[in-house]
Amino acid sequence: MSRLAPRVVPVLMLLASLLLAGFAGLAPAAGRPVAAIFPPWWNATQVFEAVARAGGPFIRFGAFPFIAVTVSPDPAVAARLRAAGAFLVLDAQALGGCVARKSVYARS
Repeated sequence: MSRLAPRVVPVLMLLASLLLAGFAGLAPAAGRPVAAIFPPWWNATQVFEAVARAGGPFIRFGAFPFIAVTVSPDPAVAARLRAAGAFLVLDAQALGGCVARKSVYARS
């Protein structure tokens, strides 16, 4: 065993714990906006339809057309979004609103 191994293992464990703690802070909560990240090769129509199938009201797209922002008081919406094809479902506010390009709703 090299002399470097005893130093590398604790550093890797620290990095892994920081990464897991970061993802824990991004976990979606009922009633808060969530960002559903779908496959990058999906177009906006596919993403919109997947959100509709999951029962989440579509709010807007994120920085890319394969990211959708939705909000629902139902805590099961995250699981339904994953079942509809989302790779990740994260708290949109923790992600900075996914750097929105445009909103679906017109503001008056």
